[in-house]
Amino acid sequence: MSQENFSDVVVMMTRKSQYRFSLKRTATSLAVSSLFCAPVFAQETPVQTDTVVVTGIKASLSKAQNIKRNAEQIVDAIVADDIGKLPDSNVAEALQRITGVQISRNRGEGDRVQIRGLSQTQTLFNGRSIFTAGKERGLSFQDVPAELLAGADVYKTPTADQVEGGIGGVIDLRTRRPFDFSGYKVAATLKATEADFAKKDNIEGSVLLSNRWNTDIGEFGALLSVSKQKRNYRSDTQELGAPAQLADGSGIYAPTGSWTAYELGSRDRTGVSATLQYRPSKEFEFYLDTAYTELKTKTDTYGFFASPFWANYNASTNSGQLWPKGAVTAPNNLFQSGTFWGASMSTSGYIGDNETTTSQLALGGSWKSGNWKIKSELSHTNSDFSRLYQEVRLGTWTNNPAFTFDLGTATPSAYPVLGNASDLTTPSQYWADKGLYFRQKNDGHETVWRLDAEKGIDTAFITRLRGGLRLSDRTAASAEINTINDIFSSSATGAVAGASTGLATQIGVIPYNNLLSGAGAGVFPKQWLSVMNLDWLRDPATSRAALGLSVPGFDAAQTFDYSEKTRAAYGVADFESNFLGKNLTGNLGLRLVNTRSQRSYNQVSGSVVTAQTKSRDENDLLPSLNVRMDLSDKLVARIAASKVVTRPNFDQLTPSLSLNANDKTGYIGNPDLGTLSANQFDTSLEYYISDSDHVYGAAFYKKVDGFIQTSMQSLVYGGSTYNVNTPRNGDNGQIQGMELGYQGFFTHLPGVFKGLGLQANYTLVESSAPGPLGGQKTQLEGLSKNSYNLIGMYDDQKLSLRLAYNYRDNYIAGTQNYYTSNGAKIAQTPVYMKAYGMLDAYISYAISKNLKLAFEANNLTKTVRRSYYSIDNMPRGVYVDDRRFALSLHLDM
Repeated sequence: MSQENFSDVVVMMTRKSQYRFSLKRTATSLAVSSLFCAPVFAQETPVQTDTVVVTGIKASLSKAQNIKRNAEQIVDAIVADDIGKLPDSNVAEALQRITGVQISRNRGEGDRVQIRGLSQTQTLFNGRSIFTAGKERGLSFQDVPAELLAGADVYKTPTADQVEGGIGGVIDLRTRRPFDFSGYKVAATLKATEADFAKKDNIEGSVLLSNRWNTDIGEFGALLSVSKQKRNYRSDTQELGAPAQLADGSGIYAPTGSWTAYELGSRDRTGVSATLQYRPSKEFEFYLDTAYTELKTKTDTYGFFASPFWANYNASTNSGQLWPKGAVTAPNNLFQSGTFWGASMSTSGYIGDNETTTSQLALGGSWKSGNWKIKSELSHTNSDFSRLYQEVRLGTWTNNPAFTFDLGTATPSAYPVLGNASDLTTPSQYWADKGLYFRQKNDGHETVWRLDAEKGIDTAFITRLRGGLRLSDRTAASAEINTINDIFSSSATGAVAGASTGLATQIGVIPYNNLLSGAGAGVFPKQWLSVMNLDWLRDPATSRAALGLSVPGFDAAQTFDYSEKTRAAYGVADFESNFLGKNLTGNLGLRLVNTRSQRSYNQVSGSVVTAQTKSRDENDLLPSLNVRMDLSDKLVARIAASKVVTRPNFDQLTPSLSLNANDKTGYIGNPDLGTLSANQFDTSLEYYISDSDHVYGAAFYKKVDGFIQTSMQSLVYGGSTYNVNTPRNGDNGQIQGMELGYQGFFTHLPGVFKGLGLQANYTLVESSAPGPLGGQKTQLEGLSKNSYNLIGMYDDQKLSLRLAYNYRDNYIAGTQNYYTSNGAKIAQTPVYMKAYGMLDAYISYAISKNLKLAFEANNLTKTVRRSYYSIDNMPRGVYVDDRRFALSLHLDM
C-alpha cells in the first residue's frame, strides 16, 4: 500500500461528516476496496496462526469453544467475529452475551459489568492490568470500542499466575498482533449510524493494517488498528421524589416531587492499538505493544423540577411537610393520586462534559529452550479523567398553588395546576435562582514489571512447574470543586426577574415538546423556559462573569493522593494422572501479595481542614486449585477452589470529602477500611457435541468477608450542613448460583436450513449480603437473580443473521433518602430497577470474497426502563433511550 493511499484511508475514517443522511434512503456507494493495493514485500513461508480471520459465525464460535474447552480453569470467551456480529458499541455490550455476566446501562449504552453478581472484577489488557483514572480501581468498559478487540476471556476461577484483585472474576481483553496472521492483512469498516430518538446520523469506521517479513536477522511484524466512533443520543427521564408520609396523620406515603428532563448528548470514542513483533530465532521473541483509548462525552440537559414538599400553608407548623388539598385516593393505604398545596418549581439548563484518556505501553520478550520458558515484561499505564458541569437554574411559579400526582397512568402523572396554559412559557413567571458549578480531575499511573518462568517436568504426576514475580507501583489522585450560588440580581430590569442582562439574552423556550414519547400516557410538563444555548455554559469564565460570579478553584478538602506498591510472588504445579480410568489434569498454586499504601488527604473537623497522611501494610495468601477430568472424549468435568481478594476503591480508603452542594449530601472515606476476600468453590460439566456445538452447566459458591456498608452522619462544612455517607466493613455474606448454556447449529435439517443455529444461556445468582444501609441482609446491589441470552443464528456461505435477546430481572440500583414522621426524620430505602429485556439484530451479505455489507439494529423493542422505591413499591424512574441503526461495509483481505 502506498503512503498516499494509507493517508487517504485514515482521513476518510476519521473526518467528521459534513452532511446529514438517512438510513431510510439508499446508502451512498462506499468504494473502499480500491484504496488498498497489493503488499510491497513478498512473503516467505508463513507460520500458520490465523486465529482471528473472519470466516463466518460457525468458525468464530468454534474458536471461542476451543478456548473454553482447552483452558486450565473455568472460562468463557468471545472472539472478534462474535463482537462484530452484534451492534456492540463498547466492550460492556459485547460482554453481556457471556453466561454469568450482567451489565447496567447508561443513556442507552452498556456501562458497568458484573460477573456472578460482583462488580469487583480485575480487568486485563493482553494479560496486564488496565484501569480508568477515577475514584474506583477498575476499567470503565464503555471507554473501549468493541472493534478494537480480537476477543475477550472471562475467567470465573483464577490461577495463581493471574493478577489478583477480582473477587467476581478476571476479564482479559485481547487485541491483535501481527504474528496472529500468516502474512499481509487489511481489514476496514465504514459505518453509517442513526439514533432514531435523537434524530442524528453519524459516520464511523475502523481500519486494521498488518504485515510480517522474513529477513536475514529474523522475522518482523507490525500492526496498526484504529477505531473511531461518533454517536449522538437522546435520553428522556422522569424521576419522582422520594416518598414522604402525608402531614394529615394518615401514615400514607406519597412522592415529594418530580424531575423530568430531555438529555441530548454525544459520545466520541477513539481506540488505537499498535504492535511490533520480532523473532530473531525460534528461541527468542520480543514485542512492543501500545494502546490508546479516548472517550469524550458532551451532554446538554433541559430539566424541570417541582415539589409540593415545602414550607406552605402555615410555615410555623407545616414546614417541610406534604399537605393534601382535598381527598387522596389510596386503595389499601397505597397512594395512587391526589393534589397538594403549593409547588416549589424550577427549571434547569446544564452541561456535563467528560473526557477520559488511557494509554498503555509494554515491552516484553520470551525465551524457549527445551523444557524451559521464561517471559518478562515492563509496562506503564496512564489514565486521565476530567469533568465539567455547569447549570443555571430559574425559579418559576403559577397562579394556582397546587400540584397533582396520579400514579395510575402508564407514565406517572406529576404536574402543577396551572392558572394559565402559558404559565411555564411566560418570562414574567420566572426569576433567576441558582448557578451551579462542578469540576473534577482524576489521574492515575501504574508501572509494572513481571517475570514468569516455567519448566516441563517428566514425572509420574507433576508435568510442569511455574513461578514468577510481579512488582507494581500505582498512584491515583483526585480533585473536585462543587458550588451553588444565588444569581438573583436586584438591579435587573428584564422580563425574567433578577436575570442580569448577560443571562437574560440566553433565556428562551426550550425547542422540545415531546418528552417521554413512547413511554405511555401521562400528564407532566413538556416545555418551559431555560438557558437555550447551552454551549454558553461551556465557557465558565464568560458565563459565570455574566452571572456575577468567578470561577472557583479546587477545594482542598475534596482532594486526595493515593500511592500503592504491591509485590507478588507465585508458584504453580501442573499435574496429570489417571483416576478411575479417566485422564485427570489440573494445577495447584499459591500467590503471595504484599501491599503497601500511603494516602494523603485533607481532613475536615468542623471548620478546620488539616493535612493528613496515613500508611498501611497488608499481606494476602491466595491458594488456588483447578482440576479437570475427561470423562469421555466429549465430556469434561471441572472443579475449582480458591481464595480471592480485592481492595476498596480509593475514595473509600481516603477520608477526603466528595460533596453535592445541590442536595446537601456527600461522601467521606474510611482509612481503616479492610479488604474484601472470598473463599469460593466452582464446578462445571461440559459436553462438546462437535467443533462448534456444546452444552454446559456450572455451579458456584462464594463466601465473602468484609462487605462494605455505609452509615450516614451530619457534617457542617462551609456554613452548610451535609448528610454524609461513610463506608465500613460489615457482616459476611454469600453468593451461590448456577449457569446453563447451549450453542449449536442444526446441521441435520435439510437444505438451506442447515445454517440455522441457537445460542442460549441462563444464569441464576442468589446472594445474602449486608444491605448497603447497614440493616438486614439482602441481595447485592446491581445483581439480578435471573438473567439469560437467546440468540438465533443463520450462517451460510454469503448470508449471516443474528437476532439476540438479552434479559435481566429486577435489581437494586442504589439507595435514596426518604422521609418518615411527616418529614421530621430521614431514613434510606433501596431503589429497584424493574426487569427488562432488549432485542438486537444483525444481518450481513458477502458481496465478494473480501467485501461484506451489513445492517444492524439495537433496542428493536424500544425498551423503556423503569425503577421503583421499596417503600410501597412506589414508582421512581422512567427512562427512554434511542434505538440505534447502522449500515456498514466491511473489507477483509
